[in-house]
Amino acid sequence: MKRVMTQAVLPAMAVLGLASCADNSADKDGNGIIDSQERAAEMDYDAFIPMKPGLWETNFVFADINVPTLGKVEKQRIMDELAKNASSQSCLTDAEAKKPSADFFGGTGAEKCVYKVFDISGQNVRMKLSCGMDNMGSVDMELAGVMGETEFNYDSTLDVRLPMVGKVAMQGTVRGKYIAACPAS
Repeated sequence: MKRVMTQAVLPAMAVLGLASCADNSADKDGNGIIDSQERAAEMDYDAFIPMKPGLWETNFVFADINVPTLGKVEKQRIMDELAKNASSQSCLTDAEAKKPSADFFGGTGAEKCVYKVFDISGQNVRMKLSCGMDNMGSVDMELAGVMGETEFNYDSTLDVRLPMVGKVAMQGTVRGKYIAACPAS
């Protein structure tokens, strides 16, 4: 899949001009981290509603970015560029539609992220995860919303930590919808 949330933040560095308490119901071993087996068990336990296999379009819309030194026009340009880079299309196979991997929700590489919250109850989804960006910093992400067989809608909060800039907080929404069957390959 070519969904890239954590990697989508990397272009932000160029554009910028680089320019707790958690509900760990899925954390069965109590170590504060929800691994892939615990995530799969959570989806089974909470009656995850399968998604429709096929081509999905995901769009990110950022409503706010907290960079006090930038003006309104520059902030909008950064949010537009991030949304463009993070938005994508991807195909879900039959197996992936029944149990999407973390990459589907959090972007390519999300399987390697540390999950502190992973709660899927029917159509309700809530996740909190932290992802490293190699030597370029890290991203803390929260997603909360609803999903169905042919669409999803999450509110998202991102805190990007960049060595030269510090913390950049962003808020927005992630919307996905089923488009059609996957093209033959």
